[in-house]
Amino acid sequence: DFLKAENYFHNVLSIQSDMISAKHALAMMYEEMNDTNRSDSLFLQMIEQDENDAVRRNDYAYILSERDEISPEELSFALELATNAIEIEPDNPAFLDTMGWIYYKLGTYQKAEEYLEKSLSINDNNPVILEHLGDIYVKLNKSSEAVNIYEKVLSIDSDNHLVKDKIHKINDR
Repeated sequence: DFLKAENYFHNVLSIQSDMISAKHALAMMYEEMNDTNRSDSLFLQMIEQDENDAVRRNDYAYILSERDEISPEELSFALELATNAIEIEPDNPAFLDTMGWIYYKLGTYQKAEEYLEKSLSINDNNPVILEHLGDIYVKLNKSSEAVNIYEKVLSIDSDNHLVKDKIHKINDR
């Protein structure tokens, strides 16, 4: 119930206007509602408030990279945000994943592979990171590596039909 949640977050922010966790949750909710203007506005506000806030930079970068309609300029901005996040926390596997995923979206698959492999060297059990690396392997024509990675995803999340479809697609070639 987005309307009730929005009212709740606004009540919280009327009491404590600088509560980052409430602003972050509200921005994420706006994104889920496809209200990108309000989501963008809140993320930019939080980023401007704290230049050392790696989490908000990373989250916003990832959100931008996942949007269906994204311009090359927006992807470049996402890359800048992700770069800033990694400068603050260089060994954060989620941040490395975001960086790799943005390079994937830019079509720079070798660079994407480097970041995803580094991310997995820190956290090798995250199904999202694993799937991202599998997608990169597909683009790099490393089909057997992609299938191995996708199978690892299924060992963690056996109901992941999207990954099952990706394996079938590779095997049907």
